[in-house]
Amino acid sequence: MDDLILSLGEIKFRHQNLFGSKAVNLGVISRELKTPPGFCLSAQCYTTCLKNVGVLKKVIDLADEIQDKDLGRINMVSQKISGIITEVSLPEEVENALKEAYFALKKDRDSIKVAVRSSATAEDLPSASFAGQLESFLNIETFPEVVKAVKMCWASLWTPRAIHYRREKGIGQKGIAMAVIVQEMVSAKSAGVMFTANPITSSRKEFYIEAVSGLGEGLVQGEKNSDRYIVDKKSFAVLKKEMVERDSYLNDFQIKTLADYGAKLEFMYQENQDIEWAMYRGEIYILQTRPITTLEDEEPERPTVEKMTPIQKDVWINVNERFPEPIMPIDGIIAKIYYLSLFSAYRELGFSVPYVDWGKVEEGLFPEFFIPPAIKPNLRRLFNLKKATNWDIEKEWKENEALFDKYLKLLEDKRLKEFPLEIIMEYVEDALQDFQRTLTFRYLLYIQYGWLYNVLARLLSLLYGSKGQVVLEGLTVGYPQITMELNEKLMELAVKAKKFDQVRNIITTSDIAQIREALAQIPEGLNFLEAFDVFLEKYGDRELSQGLGGLAAPTWREKPEVVWGMLKGFLQMNDVEEDHEGFMANRRKKAEKELRHLTTRGIGRILPLKAINEKLIDASRKYNGFRENSHFYLTQAMSVFRVLFLQMGNRLVKRRLLDREEDIMYFTFFEVKELLYALYSNQKISRLELAEKVRSRKERQKRRNKRWAGRNHGLTPVEKGVLIGVGASSGVITGPCRVIINPEDFSRLKPGDILVAQYTNPAWTPVFSFIGGLVVEYGSTVSHAAIIAREYGIPAVMGVNGATGLLKDGQMVTVDGLQGLVRPN
Repeated sequence: MDDLILSLGEIKFRHQNLFGSKAVNLGVISRELKTPPGFCLSAQCYTTCLKNVGVLKKVIDLADEIQDKDLGRINMVSQKISGIITEVSLPEEVENALKEAYFALKKDRDSIKVAVRSSATAEDLPSASFAGQLESFLNIETFPEVVKAVKMCWASLWTPRAIHYRREKGIGQKGIAMAVIVQEMVSAKSAGVMFTANPITSSRKEFYIEAVSGLGEGLVQGEKNSDRYIVDKKSFAVLKKEMVERDSYLNDFQIKTLADYGAKLEFMYQENQDIEWAMYRGEIYILQTRPITTLEDEEPERPTVEKMTPIQKDVWINVNERFPEPIMPIDGIIAKIYYLSLFSAYRELGFSVPYVDWGKVEEGLFPEFFIPPAIKPNLRRLFNLKKATNWDIEKEWKENEALFDKYLKLLEDKRLKEFPLEIIMEYVEDALQDFQRTLTFRYLLYIQYGWLYNVLARLLSLLYGSKGQVVLEGLTVGYPQITMELNEKLMELAVKAKKFDQVRNIITTSDIAQIREALAQIPEGLNFLEAFDVFLEKYGDRELSQGLGGLAAPTWREKPEVVWGMLKGFLQMNDVEEDHEGFMANRRKKAEKELRHLTTRGIGRILPLKAINEKLIDASRKYNGFRENSHFYLTQAMSVFRVLFLQMGNRLVKRRLLDREEDIMYFTFFEVKELLYALYSNQKISRLELAEKVRSRKERQKRRNKRWAGRNHGLTPVEKGVLIGVGASSGVITGPCRVIINPEDFSRLKPGDILVAQYTNPAWTPVFSFIGGLVVEYGSTVSHAAIIAREYGIPAVMGVNGATGLLKDGQMVTVDGLQGLVRPN
């Protein structure tokens, strides 16, 4: 009988395909809260009944015959199907099971009133709800009436609007079936609906409740006016009441209790809920709950940056710089690991870190809803200051790096891709945990050495004014690091191309998509392609967007056209063989000489500045190198994780659950885990539901990208027409703007151009060797772009809010990297 009828309390999530989402939800409610007793006939009863009398195929064929939107034709077919279903006789086993369950519910009472309601097994998809389309029958008093109501519920699966709705949503007519709930009715004093988000304003911070006297059916049908209450989600304070009569249908205690039930249901389902309820003898009964499918996108809270603590503001700048666009859902786990590791490192070093709600981050809604915690140093911080000066940053990181290497080597093993999906996920989970440990250690070093770098910067600025920044830049350039190594290797490729006119001409004049094919036609081109592929094999883990990438961010290896674009720029330089190493050595010597001169004058004669500076300079140089090297190392992990998740996506495509392997990026990490568990345990998975989730999230991603791109708050003019930012690399340059939004547009850059961008990351830095200057909307003096700009000695201004909209492509501008000014000419 279990596959025919279950009591509501027995229905679990695993019964979804047989009993439908409405019955599953009532099962949860009956165990966790309170709902009137009842039972549910499974969809098996529906199919058994129609198959037994040989009409199931006939019903489906009739519906499939409708190939147009002719409402008259749909009505005629619907009536015919309804007549067929309501005339069938229940099979003996179904009727006996229904009778046993009904009289068990009735017990020894003379009479009982029940509601008979549909629970379609294709109901309540992420952006499609059948609410109001399938029938409910109230106040049913006898068993024959129950049987009749059950068949009428089945027939409601084929009403004109249900058939039309399924056609519009692409749901199809074949795979659907109907479960039916029979539930005792309570003589409600009041009833209504509750939304755990305000459906009018789309605010997720409020509960919205409507109440009517008696049964709630009058509210649903629009026949009764209702009281309306709005409750604050955080404090449970009743913010607003609109009453039909002088007295409210619910008192404040009942309103808050109802809101508390709403909070529990939202927590259980991890979605905003649309809840039907009834009040009977002073107790609240939950009659139904389902996801709200009509909410508009939530508006992010605009942070007040001026009121942030210094560290909080630094983190906020880092978020804006690293995330030029909102992450994909899969990257919620990566964003959480990054910032959880950062905050853990701050806490370990003696800072107070307030509580962080990671809910939206785990959903992949980041960074638009993320406001960093107000991190502050506390007394314990004083005991950790000396530790930084005693650490050997290179030795510490190499030892830590070695521990994580074993995971990288394991995950790169090609045999792993052939493992069962659940085994791949286990390896990935283990590696992510170790990745978090590695990242936390990186941030311990990053914070400590960054603090020493800032001390040196402030000391030089305090003692020597603007000259101190110029000296700092010269002192810290030239320390060995992977970013500069990579850029030099790319320069070597350009030198190699320049030696052969045909190779050079193909790269500089061909469309990027045609370069590889054209080079393959000549011997010198084949040799160059071999060198190009060796370069990509070693350095191809560089991400195109989002600092430290993420699972969804493509890499140079996947988008080699970006590298070709940079090579085009290199080959337009007059001399690609510039001795950059000598240039940096000369800058460093000049700065050291200037510092010696400054420390022998004025206050330098009194304070032991030489000894202090030597320690700070050594730490600052290592800090710049460590930051770049560790960043590149961790992008390798991201690349490996990406490959493995795409492999999972590929397996799901082969199982015909996804259309494209990249679609896996539209699911959260935890949703992927649940999906793999469902496969592992042989649960039935709805391909339609997965497709609908991907479709709706693609649409949401477009809206998120548009909203995040328009987040600029305006600019602060110094004088008419002059834009202000943060001076990040000294020098003054005048040249034409080249506004670059996407790294795939690098081919438009020419030597001497002023690169204007919303953001940059290490993947952009090879172009710094031939551009004239840099203007960036987001970033700070210690961002990757600023560090590499100083290495190349090009003027750079960071934090010029709205620069990509205010400066026009080709417009001449003057960039003052010391003062942080951009003057359009």
